[in-house]
Order: sequence, then structure tokens, then C-alpha cells
Amino acid sequence: MKGSWLVKPVVLLAASLALCAASLAQERGCLETSAMGRMASANSPATLNARKQKAADSYRAQVNFAARMLEIETQDKSAAELLLNLIPKSIDDPRQQVWLELDELPQCPSDGVPDSDLKPLFRLQYHLPGLLERAALLAPDKMPDCVAYAYVSIQNPDSDYAVQMRKVCRAKHLEFVNAVDMLPPEDKKWFVEKIFNLSGCRTIAFSEQ
Repeated sequence: MKGSWLVKPVVLLAASLALCAASLAQERGCLETSAMGRMASANSPATLNARKQKAADSYRAQVNFAARMLEIETQDKSAAELLLNLIPKSIDDPRQQVWLELDELPQCPSDGVPDSDLKPLFRLQYHLPGLLERAALLAPDKMPDCVAYAYVSIQNPDSDYAVQMRKVCRAKHLEFVNAVDMLPPEDKKWFVEKIFNLSGCRTIAFSEQ
């Protein structure tokens, strides 16, 4: 009897600890969500850098920081290179999920994270393809990475990355063509037949939106 009498307090303690752990995890998730949103709404490099210090140094936070910095400093080559260095390298790269769902963060209570913190992050997600186009123009030496990412990007049916590449193709045509020529033969064949027409800088793969 004594043994069974002791079971209840132990069970209750375990349940209480589990509840506390879940609550703490949610709190941390909400803090990350808020920090990411505040980074996306920063309006100066100084403010962005200050807010980055308060955010976790995750890959998602790095993409957020680089993208927003390029939005603020529109002609900054170092910001462009920073963003291009973060792009996923293949369709199997687990980091690609972050680019598809930059604004997909832990759910919080309605009073946990203000909408004003989240809206800039939703906007930044939408602007990512255009920011990569701007980055490619500022850092044409990174063109092979930009071109290779086109195949990865179109796995998302809502991505208009191939459309954004038209301006790059026209403005940096030689670099663009050379980058396509650097692709493995099968990838190059797919690129020119399914994604982009090089001679006319014409998009073949359009988003479904």
C-alpha cells in the first residue's frame, strides 16, 4: 500500500516538470519569434546590429539579418555577399526549408508577440527572391551560386526567383552565361530547357501565384 501511495506524488511531480519544460520552451520560442520580427523591422544598420545581439545565432537569424541589411544598405556589396554565402547549395540541403519558411516560427499566445513584430518578417519572406537578384548584381563574382540556386528555388511553386533573374541576365549577361556553363551537364540542360532561356533572358519557370 505504501508503495502505491507514493506513486501519485511522483507522477504529479513528473507531470509538473514536463509542463514547466514545455512552458519554458514556448517562452523561448516566443522570444525568438519576437527577436526575429524586430530584426526584420530595423531601419538602420546600427539598430539591426543591436537587435541581432539579442537574437539567437541560428541560421534563420543569419538569413534574416543579411536580408534586412541588404534592404537597408541597398548598394552594400558586403551585405550582398553575406546573403549569397547563406543560400542553400542543393535541394537536399536542410537549410532550404528556412528559405521557404523564414516566417514560420513557434506559435505564441495572442498577447505574446505583437502583430507589429511579425508583419515585417512576413514581408521579408516575400522579398527574398528580389533581394537575391539585387545581391547578384552587386556581387557578380558570386553568380555561379545564384544560378545554381535557381534549380533549388523552383522546388517551391510559389517562388518567382527565375523571374527575378531576368534583370541579372540582362545587366550581367556574360557573367550569367558563364555561370550557366559552369553547371554540370545535366543541370545545365535542365536550366536552359525548363528554367531560363539564355539568348532572350526569358523566364520559362513561373511561380504558381
